[in-house]
Amino acid sequence: MSDNNLLKNIFLQAKRTSKILDVPLTKAKDLIARSIYECHDFRDLSSKLKNNGLKASVYQYCKLHPKSAESKSHVQNNIQLLAERFSRYLTAPLTQMPLLDLVWKIFGFQNQVSLEQILPSILLDDWKPYSPVSKDVDSVIYCDIRINNIAFKVLAAKIVTAYMFADSSLNELLALKHELSRYKFAPIMWSTRLSWENEIEAYFGAIRRRGTARDSFFDRLVLPKTIHQKVFQDTLYEAMIALSQEFAGTNIRYCNFGRETYFAVGFPIFAQTASKQCSDFYLSCGDIRNGKCLLCLGDNILALELFEVNADGDFIGDAEHYYQTLSFSLQLFEDATKEYVMIDGKHYEAYIRSCTDAEYALYKNPAIALADNFLEAQ
Repeated sequence: MSDNNLLKNIFLQAKRTSKILDVPLTKAKDLIARSIYECHDFRDLSSKLKNNGLKASVYQYCKLHPKSAESKSHVQNNIQLLAERFSRYLTAPLTQMPLLDLVWKIFGFQNQVSLEQILPSILLDDWKPYSPVSKDVDSVIYCDIRINNIAFKVLAAKIVTAYMFADSSLNELLALKHELSRYKFAPIMWSTRLSWENEIEAYFGAIRRRGTARDSFFDRLVLPKTIHQKVFQDTLYEAMIALSQEFAGTNIRYCNFGRETYFAVGFPIFAQTASKQCSDFYLSCGDIRNGKCLLCLGDNILALELFEVNADGDFIGDAEHYYQTLSFSLQLFEDATKEYVMIDGKHYEAYIRSCTDAEYALYKNPAIALADNFLEAQ
C-alpha cells in the first residue's frame, strides 16, 4: 500500500473520530496521531510516515481495513492497549464498554462489544424454576453462583409489563400501562402466560365495546396463589422498597430477556445448600466501583452491593439506614445467611440487586468526550 493510501486510511480514522467525539477534524487528527501512532501531532505522524520513521509496533494500524478479517484480529489483539492510550486524552470517568466501542468504530468496525466481554457473566442456561414458590409455572427462577468462594442464590421474579403485549395497538398499550401503574410495583406473574393473554384480550375487548375497561380486572391474577408465594412476594417487595428509597433519583431497572421481564435479587447461602455445579467469580479491589461490583446477565447489569464490616461483623460504612433495610429484607428469604465476602483483605456483607437506570446508562451508554487540554495530557 502506497504512502498516499496509508495517509488516506489514517485520515478516515481521524474523520470517524471527529464524528464520534463531535470534535473538529484538526483535533481528531492530533488525537489519532498521539493515541494510536505515538507521535507528537498529525504533522509529526505525516512526516514519519513519509520518511519510514513510524515505530514498527504502530505501523500496522495505518494498514487496517474494516472488511479485512486480519485487520479485525489485529484490533482484537491490541484493543486493551489502544483503549488505555485513548483514555489518557478523554474526560473521566470512563467505563470499558463505550471506550472499547470507540476504538472499534475508529477503525470502521461496528457492534463488536458486549457486556459479556467486559463484566463477569452469569450464564443464562444455568437458571432453574424456584420450586418453593414456582412449581407449576416459572414465575420465579434461580441460579446459584460463587463469589470469592462464597455461595449466593440469585432469584429472578417474572413481572407483568405492558411491553409483553407489544403486538397490541398504541392506544391499547397506553391503557394497559395506565392500568399497571395502579400497583406500587410491577405485579409478579403468578398465573400462566396464557391466562394473562386471555385476560388482556378480554380487557381490550371491553375497551373496544364500551370505551372503558373493567374495574380491577387484574386483581385475581395479581394475587399470589399460595401462602408461600405471598410470603415470597412480601419479602421481595420489602427489598424493592429499600432500593426505591435509596435510589429515589432514578428507577430500579428490570432485567429484560426478549418480552420477558424480571426483578432480580441475590443473597449469601450456606455452601452445602448451593447447587453442585455453579459458576465461580473472583473479584478484586479493581472490580469495585462506588461500593459495588457489576455482574452481567445477558444484556442486563446486576450490582453486587458491598457493605464493609469489621472483625466483629459490624458495618463500618456511612449508609447505615440503607444497609440495615436491605440486609434485613434479603435475610428474610429462605436459605439466606450472613457469609462475608473477602476482597483484597477486606470483609464485606454483600447482596445482589438489579441496577438502576442511571447506573446502566453511566456504564453502558455514557457520553465520551475529548478532554479540553488533551494535548497537554501524557
